[in-house]
Amino acid sequence: MSIRNSNLRPNFWTLFLYVLISVSVFSSCNDDGENTPDILEGKYAQGYLVVNEGVFGMNNSSVGHISTSNSVTQQIFQTVTGDSLGDQLQSISILEDEAYLMVSGSDKIEVVHRGTFERQATIFDTTTFKFANPRYLADVGNNKAYITTWGNFGDIPAKILVIDTQIKKIITTIEASSGAEYVVFDSKTKKAFVANTFGSTISVYNPSSNVLENTIDISPNSPKDMLLDKNGDIWVTASPFGSSTGAIYKINTSTNSIETTIQLNAGSENVGGHLAINPSKDILYYNFSSGIYELPITATAQATTPIIQNGAYGVSIDPSNGDIWVGIANFQGPEGNEVIQYDNKGTLKNTFTASAGPNEVIFLP
Repeated sequence: MSIRNSNLRPNFWTLFLYVLISVSVFSSCNDDGENTPDILEGKYAQGYLVVNEGVFGMNNSSVGHISTSNSVTQQIFQTVTGDSLGDQLQSISILEDEAYLMVSGSDKIEVVHRGTFERQATIFDTTTFKFANPRYLADVGNNKAYITTWGNFGDIPAKILVIDTQIKKIITTIEASSGAEYVVFDSKTKKAFVANTFGSTISVYNPSSNVLENTIDISPNSPKDMLLDKNGDIWVTASPFGSSTGAIYKINTSTNSIETTIQLNAGSENVGGHLAINPSKDILYYNFSSGIYELPITATAQATTPIIQNGAYGVSIDPSNGDIWVGIANFQGPEGNEVIQYDNKGTLKNTFTASAGPNEVIFLP
């Protein structure tokens, strides 16, 4: 005689629900058991953005896009918004899903969705917060960003705009020194460092109070580009204006003191001032007018042989693989503007056509 217990029989709908939940859980995790990050939607979400500065006064700045399959699209801001971007696009900064475009010659900042390039906001000069010539941006935490501005060399002085990145508006401004340019936020000391390119100082600000706390003097040189290395030290390229000599400084961000000075002597060439760093943040790349030089952060003297020989206007390093991207600019006409991709040894990989004045490549997450 067989005995059947109906309580032991699995219910079909219970099994179905169990399978459905299991599939949902496993599909939301990767092989390491971690949640799969959301992939940003949009035609321009992956790949590379090219900052085409344009010719000053010609109102022809633009943004190019290079896809992961090496397809080039020019003037994506104009295409999406239907508007001219403006005059002299100085820089682009990515803050999460948005891109901030500092359009220096048009005295404005355009904020777009970085995947679709649809306009999110335009930050203009206002009666309350007057500014001119926005240059560079740094995320300083707590939904705040600093944007350096030159002013108009008349009634509007140099200042730092403090942006609430949630509402994309200026909430206050900070008095700045002449030629406030590159800005770096050090997460270790929670301080913002601003290079004053028309003088010979670097200003140190506390973003929690928006107060100037210190000034670093690098006389007789003027600071140009700045970045942080793996140890949290700041490296600065500097030279007197128009000079063929200069220096690279290493600054301790805890003491605000210069720890290393590497003299640069380019002979008859100009010290370009552009600075980039490899993915492990222990090798610097800088340019003279003839090419790109490589310099370990342990070095005590300048490099003598360029890793790449060309008249680089912009230098950018891909943080994923160390590829070196160089902008070649012709400010006399549309021809001759290129972005060239090399591997980290200086071997040519690709050449892409650019619009006027490519000064930087932005590597999209």
